[in-house]
Amino acid sequence: MTAPKEKVYDFVNDPKKVTTIFPDVQSVKVVDEDNFQLKAKIGLSFIKGTMDVKLTILEKKRPTFSKLRARGTGLNSAVDLESSFALEDGPKGGTHVKWAADAKISGMMASVGSRLIDAQADKYVKQIIGSLEKKLS
Repeated sequence: MTAPKEKVYDFVNDPKKVTTIFPDVQSVKVVDEDNFQLKAKIGLSFIKGTMDVKLTILEKKRPTFSKLRARGTGLNSAVDLESSFALEDGPKGGTHVKWAADAKISGMMASVGSRLIDAQADKYVKQIIGSLEKKLS
């Protein structure tokens, strides 16, 4: 990514900005600088509808690290996600982003199967990273 890590860090830690790169977001409510909620359309095999998601930024180390927790409910399912962004200077300038996530899925969505869930998660991650690069280029 060509943007400096300070710019990337500020973007991923601003609820109003970061939610613009999440796919299929219908609404966003910012509670405070570390807590926000969103409603998003979800489509996973035969399961389609909306989920309500509460997000909390757990840790901030400007400009190199951020960690957040999300809890999504809806569609007779729950998703608990913890993710982090580690930002490093790129070898030729810009920023290298290391993203990690751990999700626990229960309810109807868990019945779909891990291969399908992994494929959908990979698709969403690629969309989010692509949108982030586009917004910050």
